[in-house]
Amino acid sequence: MKIAVLGGGTAGFIAAAHLTRCLPEAQLLHVFDSKIPTIGVGEGTTPRFPIWFEEVTGLGFSDLARRCRATLKKGVRFKEWGSQGSDFLHRFQPTRLIGYHFDAAELVSVLAEYVRADRVDGRVEEVRTTVDDAQVRLSDGTKYICDYVFDARGFPHNIYRCEDRENFLFLHWIPTNRAMLRRLQKAGSSEATLAVARPHGWIFQIPLRDWTSCGYIYNADLSSDAEIDFDFTNFLEEEGVANWSRRGALSFPNFARHKVFDGRVFWLGNAAAFSEPLEATAICTGVFEIRAAAHLILDQGPIGGVAPDKVRTFNRKMFGYVLRNSLFLAWHYACGSRWDSAFWKYAKQGIERARDCTLTQCHLADMETFIEAGRNLPGLALSTYEDQDRWDREVYPLLSLYRPFGNFSELNFSQIGHGIGYYCS
Repeated sequence: MKIAVLGGGTAGFIAAAHLTRCLPEAQLLHVFDSKIPTIGVGEGTTPRFPIWFEEVTGLGFSDLARRCRATLKKGVRFKEWGSQGSDFLHRFQPTRLIGYHFDAAELVSVLAEYVRADRVDGRVEEVRTTVDDAQVRLSDGTKYICDYVFDARGFPHNIYRCEDRENFLFLHWIPTNRAMLRRLQKAGSSEATLAVARPHGWIFQIPLRDWTSCGYIYNADLSSDAEIDFDFTNFLEEEGVANWSRRGALSFPNFARHKVFDGRVFWLGNAAAFSEPLEATAICTGVFEIRAAAHLILDQGPIGGVAPDKVRTFNRKMFGYVLRNSLFLAWHYACGSRWDSAFWKYAKQGIERARDCTLTQCHLADMETFIEAGRNLPGLALSTYEDQDRWDREVYPLLSLYRPFGNFSELNFSQIGHGIGYYCS
């Protein structure tokens, strides 16, 4: 069996490393253009990544700390969010679970050591699916015939073309679409990503070992870059941050591809879907996708070509997973923040916008079940648990739903709902 992985970013190397581990008999190609820079952001994870990383590489946190300037992440600390402008910690549950903060560029270098593939340095010109195979053609005319292709080349270049829009669902209930990035001096020890509400959106701070990654997430249709730059600088001055450097800005589409698998080609990472990085969902979604895809190939066997009913089931599962994550992210904004601004007025209406989409109806109905389950859980007190045995005794018996909503559980809903004041409204 011959498999090609396209893309040299985080998603591409996650896919290549996973396939190396799970399909050792496959002939693996890893194709990417070394002249194309990676985005270089995406520096925080949920607990799904550390579990996958140790499984595939055998490495742990100490290795990432040494090589990727990693720090531990127990959750996200919100400041000035919700109806009361509250400060609260949304902690991973159960308490034994942790995520990482790391230098994304260095992570790729580590993952590369665990990829067994023929490396091809070149620009992909075309990927084409036939009845019998998938074909990859490079700009120099070289063609590769494969059983499967994993396309992780980043945001689809055709996403805004009218003739291709039917391939994508735009997640317009998420209120942000652009990020302005800066690098700060090391801000001391912390085990949480910081998310601070501001008039035009929110500012994240990710504490790495040697510096702090910082960004302003906003809506370019509501605020100009000049306004963001001004408020960003004001915020840092208020926080007493004197030394920082610019890292540029990037726009992002919040979207989900209707079909991430056509029977031969899988789309992964930002090529398949993206929603703003509020809960570090992009990397965990990539891990979820590659696990499911590899399992599908293993289940199919070495012949190649997956039955149409299995293709439909796979696409429905992946599409639903992304939709559910996006709805949970939109719910974070439901009670606004301390800022009564145009951005927050727009952001508060996200769930109502989602109700206008027929594809979200069943997911919104199920989300209500999770919201109500979270109402009666300890909420913000969950962040105080340090001992896993105590958590098992006191928290686990309170659960009523033993399944996730996308990547999130009733415990996540409880912490966010109580934190933003949703249950008091």
